[in-house]
Amino acid sequence: MGRGINRILLAMILLIALVLRLRGITNPLLDDQAWRQADTASMATHMMGHLMDFPNVFIPQLNYDGVIPQSVELEFPFLPYLLAWSWSIFGWADLWGRLWSVALSLVTVAGIYNLGRNIFSDRVGLFAAAIYSLIPLSIYYGRVVMPEPMAQAWSIWALAMIWRWRTAQKESGIWQAGLVMAGAILAKLPQLMLFPVALLLGFWPHTDRRIGQLIRYSMIVLIPPLVYYLWVHFNVASSSQFVSGILTGQVVNATSLDWEILKKNIEHGFTETVLFLSGAGMLRILFFRSQARLALLAWCGISVLYIGIVCASIPLDYYLVPILPLAALLSAYALDWIPSLPGTAIGIVFLVLINNGSYTDLAPKYQWNQEYLSQAKWIKEHTVPSSILVLSDSPPMTFYYAQRVGFRLDPADTEVAFEVLQRLQGDYLVHLPHSTQSEQFWGKVQNSYPEVGPGVYDLSNLDNPSDTKELNTSNGQLGRGEYGSR
Repeated sequence: MGRGINRILLAMILLIALVLRLRGITNPLLDDQAWRQADTASMATHMMGHLMDFPNVFIPQLNYDGVIPQSVELEFPFLPYLLAWSWSIFGWADLWGRLWSVALSLVTVAGIYNLGRNIFSDRVGLFAAAIYSLIPLSIYYGRVVMPEPMAQAWSIWALAMIWRWRTAQKESGIWQAGLVMAGAILAKLPQLMLFPVALLLGFWPHTDRRIGQLIRYSMIVLIPPLVYYLWVHFNVASSSQFVSGILTGQVVNATSLDWEILKKNIEHGFTETVLFLSGAGMLRILFFRSQARLALLAWCGISVLYIGIVCASIPLDYYLVPILPLAALLSAYALDWIPSLPGTAIGIVFLVLINNGSYTDLAPKYQWNQEYLSQAKWIKEHTVPSSILVLSDSPPMTFYYAQRVGFRLDPADTEVAFEVLQRLQGDYLVHLPHSTQSEQFWGKVQNSYPEVGPGVYDLSNLDNPSDTKELNTSNGQLGRGEYGSR
């Protein structure tokens, strides 16, 4: 196929990818993985007004657990920073976060085409871009306000650029490829697993000249993430060290592996069609005569280990997202096994099957609960901005939409939960939808505190809840004087 035809086909694939990712684009950040989406957007709210306050603006802050925003150890906040600038210029709306993610997902599609085209062929590149565009996990996590779209875009272009540098050998190229890989690791730490793949793509087989370039590239890649993660680690409380806490608590010290949930996540996230094609592509790679073969085999091996260790320990489907580009490339290489015309026809059939699976498996992910939004809107309109909330359960989305800070109760023994509630410096208890707190707990709450809004209880008077309390009602808001807390 000519270059013009390839560009037209790629443009069509990008258009299809765009349309698929516009589904639910106006949803609030309350659909699947609402917790992580609200956290990402919350970081952006705390950057507002401080966008030029370097470097402290890059310490992520969340609305829990405390009476002020809490600094936390998380990935480098690329997306929150872009989102904060977007809000500063165009005004607040969840839509801006989704649009950034969709744009980054399209950048990833183009990167997969570039990598597949340069390692294999134009045909493989187009098939890989099309398959990635249609994989269910790629569609859904290509429009969420989370670090995944940014990490995917950085990482696939890091691999494409190091392969391109290998063929061009321009000195500036190694700096560019290294910085993009560093960005991938900063955006999402699991992307570190692609670093050995990049080394093999760019520097295997080794020569004396390449050893020096390999060392230089490794320093460019590893130093920025090392500096950032150490800086954040030592600038937050130990209870807020989430990145290292997840690594040690949920992976290294995991007591059990949930294979059933992992199997379900893989089947629904990739579809059986992609899994079959990926397996066929992996077999074909064994006979692939190219300097990229070892890198591709290493990528396969690392991915299998990652799935068996990390994804089985943390049964959240978005941990499978880093595997998507490899699955797309392997599937495309399997389709390329069949000669041009019949292979293209069969490839189209497979793409239709993948797309059918995408719509079937994704539908529940777009559902969201209006109660969170209504409740948060009432709190925002009827309480003073300095009010401290106590949420009945762990999901923190109410903090983001109410633009308040506060604490969360863990589901526990009724007596313990109620004692914790009495000790917290909160102004209002919020009964979240589908709360897992016991009926006995809510009985105690209703007997002790008045309900002043939809599932919102005033915590200011424990002893005599039936009395009318003296509240600051200026501007129609409830509060505790100037400070909004006891």
